[in-house]
Amino acid sequence: MSTLQDGIYHAPGRRPPRHLALVFLRADPAADSAVVDGTLREVTGMLGDLAEGRVDELPGHPVPTGDLEFLLGFGPKAFAIPGARLPSPAALGPRYRFRSPLPTGGGPVLVGAGLEYASDVVRNDATEEFCLQLTAGTQLAVSRAVVELWKLLDGRKDDRTQMAPLEIAGIHTGFQRDDHRSWIGFHDGVSNLDSGAREGVISISDGESGSDTWTVGGSYLVFLSLAVDLGPWHRLPRSEQELLVGRDKLTGAPLTGTDSDGLPVPAAGCPVAGTTEVTQPGNEDFIEPGPTDDPVLLATHVRRANLSAGDAPDLAGSLRMFRQGYEFFQPIAAAPGFSVGLNFISFQDHPDRVLRALTQRGWLGGVNFGGQPGQDGPAGRLLTVRAGGTYLVPPVRDTAPYPGAEVFG
Repeated sequence: MSTLQDGIYHAPGRRPPRHLALVFLRADPAADSAVVDGTLREVTGMLGDLAEGRVDELPGHPVPTGDLEFLLGFGPKAFAIPGARLPSPAALGPRYRFRSPLPTGGGPVLVGAGLEYASDVVRNDATEEFCLQLTAGTQLAVSRAVVELWKLLDGRKDDRTQMAPLEIAGIHTGFQRDDHRSWIGFHDGVSNLDSGAREGVISISDGESGSDTWTVGGSYLVFLSLAVDLGPWHRLPRSEQELLVGRDKLTGAPLTGTDSDGLPVPAAGCPVAGTTEVTQPGNEDFIEPGPTDDPVLLATHVRRANLSAGDAPDLAGSLRMFRQGYEFFQPIAAAPGFSVGLNFISFQDHPDRVLRALTQRGWLGGVNFGGQPGQDGPAGRLLTVRAGGTYLVPPVRDTAPYPGAEVFG
């Protein structure tokens, strides 16, 4: 039996846990498939013990689990490890990967996309052999898992080379907001897929797998670390912000046009009597923006990011995807002393869903966030990319020691 891994919270009533750590693991070039296989068995075994409250150096003294769950992803480089028995899936081919930053920093993440690396990013740390997604209800649980992972790998270092078969190459942490808004102050995740449609989008089917039949029942994870430049944004008048987002900032009601003064007009009757926000019960008819031929509204973020609200998400060619967003807040040395943004984590049956949405004209192709392609000002530079990668999330098999074990035998 093949099933999706834990860590994809698509079922009705399930929300992602409050805390996240994405850990990217690099393989030692001298390590072959047998060594990597053994290390992955140890890593997943250790994480399984942690999920049940067991820590190796504290025998008989269980720790709070925080409802820890983990997910293992395979990047294109994993299939190049010497001795790997399966080729890289076609869906991890070069056309479905993000570009590298320029040696001097910055540069586009994809040809035709309006997203670029931040000017100080010279290395993308999300393109390693493996990705571990750790989620839990407490920050301690995900942090402990990272520390225990490091201790395990540190104990596997070769005495001569001081290299372990796998090394931590990058860590991205985040948290779920309980106000359901983003750093720019607007409601976030309002237009995510209905729970009943999610598995058809997430899970790789026979038709999507092609010759890579062993991937059926798995998924593809596409990750972007998106920093938000709040400086110019918070100086914009609320009306300008709303015309870039496409929703009323306070209620989340979708915009239906502009008045004679060019100010945004939210949908009449939203939110319904007795409610204050579009996310509350009774406002389901207002979640998706209605049809329009207004060029200003068509250029807003909510419409550019979701032009297929009425299609069947599991149809070939649909760009609907399931995402789990985790905000981040990081102290930095430069003014204003912190960096904020979003860990965009999406799951779909093929990474083409995300990459075409980012590059296709009329969607987000040539647009950073909202507005017209090439637009200067806050909308043209609101988001910059810190890292990004594409990973196969192999299915769980009853007899396998860990998901994807067949790659190494």
